[in-house]
Amino acid sequence: MELSQLTTFLLVARGNGLRHASHRLQLSLPAVSLRIKQLERDIGTRLFERKPNKLLLTEKGRLFLDQVERILKDLENSVASLHESESVCAGNISLALGGDMAVYLAPRIAGFVKNNPMVRVSVLSRSSPDTLELVLEGQVEIGIGRFKALPSTLKKISLFTSGLVAISPKTHPLSKSLRLSLRDLASHSLIVLTHHSATRQAINHAFFKSGVELKTIMEAGGCLAIKQYVKLGLGVGLVHDICVLQDKDPHLKISDLRHLFGEWQVNLIHKKNQRLTLGHKKLIEVLSQTSDNSAPKLGSIKE
Repeated sequence: MELSQLTTFLLVARGNGLRHASHRLQLSLPAVSLRIKQLERDIGTRLFERKPNKLLLTEKGRLFLDQVERILKDLENSVASLHESESVCAGNISLALGGDMAVYLAPRIAGFVKNNPMVRVSVLSRSSPDTLELVLEGQVEIGIGRFKALPSTLKKISLFTSGLVAISPKTHPLSKSLRLSLRDLASHSLIVLTHHSATRQAINHAFFKSGVELKTIMEAGGCLAIKQYVKLGLGVGLVHDICVLQDKDPHLKISDLRHLFGEWQVNLIHKKNQRLTLGHKKLIEVLSQTSDNSAPKLGSIKE
């Protein structure tokens, strides 16, 4: 039984198939399949049930998966601890967060990676609910998002608060209004995030609660796409403030909407019983560095 076989088994089991492991390991599908078969032969039991276009863990496979995860994590921590004695960060770190938060935090993540070349950081773009699930399942070590409630097994670190703003061309009728209302917004074509996002649900709830009907809506997959649609003159965009306040477009008017939709706390989470390496601790420290525990505010940036 070889370490490469265990790593391959973990990727196949957690990634739900050979293709995921093939992509991560840069191996052909037959090569990945051969490693799994060799591992099963070495330990003398079947780990997967072969179904059409799918591999399902057997009962023994699920038990073995828990053991393999612990073995590989202990090995990784042991290697990292050798470098920690010299105050050098090493090892692997996995992080999940929303796409818009990733854009906002990208400079800090990039700075950490450049300053710690012996650390390999994997970043997944996921919604907050998916991020929470990945952390709970142990598939990623650090998660960042907007979480309504957290189990007692997780530690939470507040990073910053964020809210919504409306963006429109400076020639748009709404650009003359100092304080927008829901009726102001509803009277124009709105460009918003997709219906499954937590932000979109908050928008829908606010309009429903006020009795104001949304008539014309265009959906986009992220704030950067919304910003592009707005610049093309397709409507008024509702985006997260962190997506526009650091890189303002002189042709767009930004209007604060916190009085309509409130604001959200963005938190970093990880398991309380997780052993944090020096690399984990330094990355968390870098991500937590904010001057006032909030994202940039409209009032702090001149129009």
